[in-house]
Amino acid sequence: MTTSPGALDALLATLRTEEGVAKAHIDEGWMQGRTAYGGISSAVALAGAMALHPTEAPLRYAQISFVGPVGGDCTVETRVLRQSKSSLFIDAGVSSDMGFGTAAVFAFSPDRPSHVDHDRLTMPDAPAPETLAPVPEHHARPAFTRHFDMRPTTGPRFGWKSDVGEYLTWVRFAQEPQCHPTVALLAMGDALPPAAMALFSQFGPISSMNWTVNMLTAAPATDDGWWLLSAKTGYARHGLSVQDMMLWNRAGQPILSGSQAIAIYV
Repeated sequence: MTTSPGALDALLATLRTEEGVAKAHIDEGWMQGRTAYGGISSAVALAGAMALHPTEAPLRYAQISFVGPVGGDCTVETRVLRQSKSSLFIDAGVSSDMGFGTAAVFAFSPDRPSHVDHDRLTMPDAPAPETLAPVPEHHARPAFTRHFDMRPTTGPRFGWKSDVGEYLTWVRFAQEPQCHPTVALLAMGDALPPAAMALFSQFGPISSMNWTVNMLTAAPATDDGWWLLSAKTGYARHGLSVQDMMLWNRAGQPILSGSQAIAIYV
Protein backbone atom coordinates (compact mmCIF):
# COMPACT_ATOMS: atom_id res chain seq x y z
CA MET A 1 0.00 0.00 0.00
CA THR A 2 1.51 3.34 -1.02
CA THR A 3 1.15 6.85 0.26
CA SER A 4 -0.21 9.70 -1.80
CA PRO A 5 -0.16 13.45 -1.20
CA GLY A 6 -3.73 13.62 -2.54
CA ALA A 7 -5.07 10.89 -0.27
CA LEU A 8 -8.55 11.17 1.23
CA ASP A 9 -7.34 12.16 4.69
CA ALA A 10 -5.19 14.92 3.19
CA LEU A 11 -8.21 16.30 1.35
CA LEU A 12 -10.43 16.15 4.43
CA ALA A 13 -7.73 17.91 6.44
CA THR A 14 -8.54 21.01 4.36
CA LEU A 15 -12.15 20.96 5.62
CA ARG A 16 -12.98 23.99 7.77
CA THR A 17 -16.26 25.34 9.13
CA GLU A 18 -16.88 29.07 9.31
CA GLU A 19 -19.96 31.25 9.47
CA GLY A 20 -22.32 28.32 9.06
CA VAL A 21 -20.67 26.76 6.00
CA ALA A 22 -17.91 24.21 5.43
CA LYS A 23 -15.03 24.74 3.03
CA ALA A 24 -12.61 22.23 1.53
CA HIS A 25 -10.19 21.94 -1.38
CA ILE A 26 -10.53 19.16 -3.97
CA ASP A 27 -7.14 18.87 -5.65
CA GLU A 28 -6.32 17.79 -9.20
CA GLY A 29 -5.66 14.23 -8.12
CA TRP A 30 -9.40 13.71 -7.55
CA MET A 31 -10.52 15.02 -10.92
CA GLN A 32 -11.99 13.20 -13.93
CA GLY A 33 -11.88 15.54 -16.85
CA ARG A 34 -13.14 18.99 -15.90
CA THR A 35 -14.95 17.94 -12.74
CA ALA A 36 -14.19 16.14 -9.53
CA TYR A 37 -15.01 12.44 -9.33
CA GLY A 38 -18.58 12.09 -8.06
CA GLY A 39 -17.61 9.95 -5.08
CA ILE A 40 -15.28 12.64 -3.72
CA SER A 41 -17.77 15.49 -4.13
CA SER A 42 -20.33 13.26 -2.35
CA ALA A 43 -17.84 12.56 0.44
CA VAL A 44 -17.07 16.27 0.82
CA ALA A 45 -20.79 17.03 1.02
CA LEU A 46 -21.23 14.37 3.73
CA ALA A 47 -18.15 15.43 5.68
CA GLY A 48 -19.33 19.06 5.59
CA ALA A 49 -22.84 18.11 6.71
CA MET A 50 -21.48 16.01 9.59
CA ALA A 51 -19.10 18.79 10.67
CA LEU A 52 -21.87 21.39 10.71
CA HIS A 53 -24.55 19.11 12.23
CA PRO A 54 -22.86 16.53 14.47
CA THR A 55 -24.94 13.45 15.21
CA GLU A 56 -24.28 10.03 16.70
CA ALA A 57 -26.85 8.46 14.38
CA PRO A 58 -25.34 6.65 11.38
CA LEU A 59 -25.99 7.57 7.77
CA ARG A 60 -28.81 5.46 6.31
CA TYR A 61 -29.61 7.10 2.98
CA ALA A 62 -28.15 9.57 0.51
CA GLN A 63 -29.67 11.02 -2.65
CA ILE A 64 -27.03 12.84 -4.68
CA SER A 65 -27.44 14.81 -7.91
CA PHE A 66 -24.41 15.77 -9.98
CA VAL A 67 -25.67 19.10 -11.26
CA GLY A 68 -22.46 20.53 -12.70
CA PRO A 69 -18.67 20.47 -12.53
CA VAL A 70 -16.98 21.09 -9.19
CA GLY A 71 -13.37 21.22 -8.02
CA GLY A 72 -10.69 23.30 -6.37
CA ASP A 73 -11.85 25.48 -3.47
CA CYS A 74 -15.34 24.27 -2.55
CA THR A 75 -18.08 25.49 -0.22
CA VAL A 76 -20.64 23.20 1.40
CA GLU A 77 -23.88 24.90 2.40
CA THR A 78 -26.42 22.94 4.44
CA ARG A 79 -29.82 23.13 6.04
CA VAL A 80 -31.70 20.79 8.33
CA LEU A 81 -34.83 19.62 6.53
CA ARG A 82 -36.24 17.69 9.47
CA GLN A 83 -35.08 16.47 12.85
CA SER A 84 -37.16 14.08 14.92
CA LYS A 85 -36.57 11.52 17.66
CA SER A 86 -35.72 8.88 15.06
CA SER A 87 -34.15 10.69 12.12
CA LEU A 88 -32.22 13.70 10.86
CA PHE A 89 -32.48 14.89 7.25
CA ILE A 90 -29.85 17.33 5.97
CA ASP A 91 -29.66 19.06 2.60
CA ALA A 92 -26.09 19.80 1.44
CA GLY A 93 -24.88 21.61 -1.67
CA VAL A 94 -21.30 21.81 -2.95
CA SER A 95 -20.24 24.74 -5.09
CA SER A 96 -16.92 26.07 -6.40
CA ASP A 97 -15.60 28.66 -8.83
CA MET A 98 -17.33 26.65 -11.56
CA GLY A 99 -20.72 27.24 -9.93
CA PHE A 100 -23.10 24.90 -8.16
CA GLY A 101 -21.92 21.31 -8.56
CA THR A 102 -23.37 18.67 -6.23
CA ALA A 103 -26.73 18.50 -4.44
CA ALA A 104 -27.26 15.93 -1.69
CA VAL A 105 -29.82 14.91 0.89
CA PHE A 106 -28.55 12.78 3.76
CA ALA A 107 -30.70 10.86 6.24
CA PHE A 108 -29.29 9.71 9.59
CA SER A 109 -31.10 7.20 11.80
CA PRO A 110 -30.09 4.67 14.49
CA ASP A 111 -30.78 0.95 14.50
CA ARG A 112 -34.19 0.02 15.83
CA PRO A 113 -35.63 -3.30 17.08
CA SER A 114 -37.50 -5.34 14.46
CA HIS A 115 -38.73 -8.91 14.10
CA VAL A 116 -37.82 -8.88 10.38
CA ASP A 117 -34.45 -10.44 9.50
CA HIS A 118 -34.08 -11.05 5.75
CA ASP A 119 -31.07 -10.90 3.42
CA ARG A 120 -30.98 -12.01 -0.23
CA LEU A 121 -28.13 -9.71 -1.23
CA THR A 122 -25.69 -12.61 -1.42
CA MET A 123 -22.19 -11.72 -2.56
CA PRO A 124 -21.38 -13.37 -5.91
CA ASP A 125 -18.51 -15.81 -6.16
CA ALA A 126 -15.31 -13.90 -6.81
CA PRO A 127 -11.63 -14.81 -6.70
CA ALA A 128 -9.69 -13.40 -3.76
CA PRO A 129 -8.26 -9.96 -4.60
CA GLU A 130 -4.70 -11.16 -3.95
CA THR A 131 -5.06 -13.56 -6.91
CA LEU A 132 -6.10 -10.83 -9.35
CA ALA A 133 -4.01 -8.36 -11.32
CA PRO A 134 -4.45 -4.64 -10.57
CA VAL A 135 -5.68 -2.20 -13.19
CA PRO A 136 -2.56 -1.09 -15.10
CA GLU A 137 -1.61 2.40 -16.11
CA HIS A 138 -3.45 3.62 -19.20
CA HIS A 139 -3.66 6.99 -20.94
CA ALA A 140 -7.47 7.01 -20.61
CA ARG A 141 -7.44 6.22 -16.89
CA PRO A 142 -8.99 9.13 -14.89
CA ALA A 143 -6.71 10.76 -12.31
CA PHE A 144 -8.89 9.88 -9.32
CA THR A 145 -8.63 6.12 -9.92
CA ARG A 146 -4.98 6.21 -8.84
CA HIS A 147 -6.21 6.67 -5.28
CA PHE A 148 -7.57 3.11 -5.46
CA ASP A 149 -6.14 -0.37 -5.83
CA MET A 150 -8.65 -1.98 -8.20
CA ARG A 151 -8.71 -5.70 -9.00
CA PRO A 152 -11.31 -6.56 -11.69
CA THR A 153 -12.67 -10.09 -11.59
CA THR A 154 -13.39 -9.96 -15.33
CA GLY A 155 -9.95 -9.00 -16.61
CA PRO A 156 -6.95 -6.89 -15.62
CA ARG A 157 -7.03 -4.13 -18.23
CA PHE A 158 -8.63 -0.73 -17.85
CA GLY A 159 -11.86 -0.45 -19.83
CA TRP A 160 -12.52 -4.20 -19.67
CA LYS A 161 -15.55 -5.39 -21.61
CA SER A 162 -18.69 -7.26 -20.60
CA ASP A 163 -21.42 -8.39 -22.96
CA VAL A 164 -24.01 -7.97 -20.19
CA GLY A 165 -22.92 -4.50 -19.00
CA GLU A 166 -21.55 -5.52 -15.63
CA TYR A 167 -18.43 -4.86 -13.57
CA LEU A 168 -17.40 -6.77 -10.45
CA THR A 169 -14.21 -5.49 -8.88
CA TRP A 170 -12.33 -5.65 -5.59
CA VAL A 171 -11.35 -2.13 -4.51
CA ARG A 172 -9.36 -0.67 -1.64
CA PHE A 173 -7.71 2.69 -1.06
CA ALA A 174 -4.09 3.01 -2.17
CA GLN A 175 -3.61 4.63 1.23
CA GLU A 176 -6.08 3.45 3.86
CA PRO A 177 -7.86 6.54 5.28
CA GLN A 178 -8.40 7.20 8.97
CA CYS A 179 -11.52 9.34 8.44
CA HIS A 180 -15.10 8.42 9.31
CA PRO A 181 -15.76 5.04 7.59
CA THR A 182 -19.01 6.21 5.97
CA VAL A 183 -17.28 9.22 4.41
CA ALA A 184 -14.62 6.84 3.09
CA LEU A 185 -17.26 4.52 1.62
CA LEU A 186 -18.93 7.37 -0.25
CA ALA A 187 -15.51 8.34 -1.61
CA MET A 188 -15.02 4.76 -2.84
CA GLY A 189 -18.53 3.54 -3.70
CA ASP A 190 -18.72 5.22 -7.11
CA ALA A 191 -15.19 4.25 -8.19
CA LEU A 192 -16.14 1.80 -10.94
CA PRO A 193 -16.72 3.00 -14.50
CA PRO A 194 -20.42 3.18 -15.41
CA ALA A 195 -21.42 -0.38 -16.31
CA ALA A 196 -22.78 0.75 -19.69
CA MET A 197 -19.20 1.48 -20.76
CA ALA A 198 -18.65 -2.27 -20.88
CA LEU A 199 -21.09 -2.30 -23.82
CA PHE A 200 -19.37 0.48 -25.79
CA SER A 201 -18.18 -0.35 -29.30
CA GLN A 202 -16.66 3.14 -29.53
CA PHE A 203 -15.36 5.43 -26.81
CA GLY A 204 -17.29 8.57 -25.90
CA PRO A 205 -18.01 10.86 -22.96
CA ILE A 206 -20.36 9.92 -20.13
CA SER A 207 -21.68 11.85 -17.14
CA SER A 208 -23.21 10.54 -13.92
CA MET A 209 -26.49 12.32 -13.26
CA ASN A 210 -27.36 11.03 -9.79
CA TRP A 211 -26.51 8.44 -7.16
CA THR A 212 -28.85 6.87 -4.60
CA VAL A 213 -27.11 5.20 -1.66
CA ASN A 214 -28.59 2.96 1.04
CA MET A 215 -26.28 2.14 3.94
CA LEU A 216 -27.11 -1.35 5.16
CA THR A 217 -25.14 -1.25 8.39
CA ALA A 218 -24.42 1.32 11.07
CA ALA A 219 -20.78 0.26 11.37
CA PRO A 220 -19.17 -0.58 8.00
CA ALA A 221 -15.93 -2.55 8.32
CA THR A 222 -13.86 -5.02 6.30
CA ASP A 223 -10.60 -6.99 6.43
CA ASP A 224 -7.41 -5.79 4.73
CA GLY A 225 -9.25 -2.75 3.33
CA TRP A 226 -10.91 -4.75 0.52
CA TRP A 227 -14.49 -4.18 -0.66
CA LEU A 228 -16.23 -5.92 -3.56
CA LEU A 229 -18.03 -3.44 -5.83
CA SER A 230 -20.66 -4.38 -8.39
CA ALA A 231 -22.28 -2.26 -11.10
CA LYS A 232 -24.92 -3.71 -13.45
CA THR A 233 -26.78 -1.80 -16.13
CA GLY A 234 -30.32 -2.99 -16.80
CA TYR A 235 -31.18 -0.41 -19.45
CA ALA A 236 -29.14 1.73 -21.83
CA ARG A 237 -30.96 3.49 -24.63
CA HIS A 238 -31.47 7.00 -26.05
CA GLY A 239 -28.34 8.27 -24.31
CA LEU A 240 -29.42 7.16 -20.83
CA SER A 241 -28.23 4.22 -18.75
CA VAL A 242 -29.54 3.10 -15.36
CA GLN A 243 -27.58 0.74 -13.15
CA ASP A 244 -27.79 -1.07 -9.83
CA MET A 245 -24.80 -0.95 -7.50
CA MET A 246 -23.69 -3.07 -4.54
CA LEU A 247 -20.78 -3.16 -2.13
CA TRP A 248 -19.85 -6.10 0.11
CA ASN A 249 -17.09 -6.42 2.68
CA ARG A 250 -14.42 -9.12 2.61
CA ALA A 251 -16.62 -11.42 4.73
CA GLY A 252 -19.43 -11.23 2.17
CA GLN A 253 -21.73 -8.98 4.19
CA PRO A 254 -23.77 -6.46 2.16
CA ILE A 255 -22.76 -2.95 3.22
CA LEU A 256 -24.15 -0.54 0.61
CA SER A 257 -26.75 -0.73 -2.14
CA GLY A 258 -27.48 1.92 -4.69
CA SER A 259 -28.58 2.96 -8.14
CA GLN A 260 -27.48 5.53 -10.67
CA ALA A 261 -28.48 7.20 -13.92
CA ILE A 262 -25.77 8.04 -16.44
CA ALA A 263 -25.92 10.27 -19.50
CA ILE A 264 -24.15 8.80 -22.56
CA TYR A 265 -22.93 11.13 -25.30
CA VAL A 266 -21.99 8.58 -27.95
